[in-house]
Amino acid sequence: MTLTRIRRSAAVLGAAVLATLGGISATVAPQAQAQAQAQERNMVIFGDSVVSDPNAPQWLGGKLGLDSRGSSNINTWCPQSPTNWGRLAAGQLGLPAWDYSCSGTTTISQGPQLFSQVDRALREGGLNRNTARVIISTGFNDTYNNEGRPDADIRRDFVNYMIPQVAKIRAAAPNARIQFVGYPKVTAGDRVCLFHVFPNASDYTPFPQVQKWENQAQWMQVDAARATGTEFLDLKPSTWNNNMCAPDSQRMWAGLVDFYGGPGNLPIHVNQRGHQHVANVIAAS
Repeated sequence: MTLTRIRRSAAVLGAAVLATLGGISATVAPQAQAQAQAQERNMVIFGDSVVSDPNAPQWLGGKLGLDSRGSSNINTWCPQSPTNWGRLAAGQLGLPAWDYSCSGTTTISQGPQLFSQVDRALREGGLNRNTARVIISTGFNDTYNNEGRPDADIRRDFVNYMIPQVAKIRAAAPNARIQFVGYPKVTAGDRVCLFHVFPNASDYTPFPQVQKWENQAQWMQVDAARATGTEFLDLKPSTWNNNMCAPDSQRMWAGLVDFYGGPGNLPIHVNQRGHQHVANVIAAS
């Protein structure tokens, strides 16, 4: 075989190999692309500061724009604890947490709106056909911000606000379990315990308005779950004796000044013991 014929044969063989590889590439590329685009099962978290639970430096850094992400905003990002109950529950269930919870979130009041969290989750693809669980914890900020209005009107308006939000969630994540997660027990009857400055000792202050707000938020969430055909996860039974006035070793809701209730981020919010408990309840539900 002459050198010229060898070169021609090599060229033909090379072209055939390239054509074959090109055909394989044309076949494999769409499959790889589809796999890359496939979204994994996840948990999406919506709610207020009781859920997001940022510590003071995180919160302040977001307010002052000191974070690398810039100033916090419900439409872009909000400071959150890596060990809040949504993220802990997601970890127990083996689901990535897409956490949109944000301090100050409201529905029927002025303030950062819950619908902004839902819309952001839609924009970012957090809500999708593979979303396994969605939890929503909100409403308390809408109680005291609507003080003086009839309770029935507040409950009605909250339900009317939540119906289209749940519809958007369900349309984007049709396979997800959607749960309204209630708040752990706050008050001891009509009393709160704001100051825990000595071991197992505190004030025991009458504050019936907080009891009213707590009950109001509970029934707002119950109503919304019923109206939307979703689940309501009631935390009151399992936290009844872990309220703000509970002994130091049992307390799950911190006082205003609380040196003995265990680790936690925010005053008058759920402490870390409470977040772990709620996460366990969500994961077991």
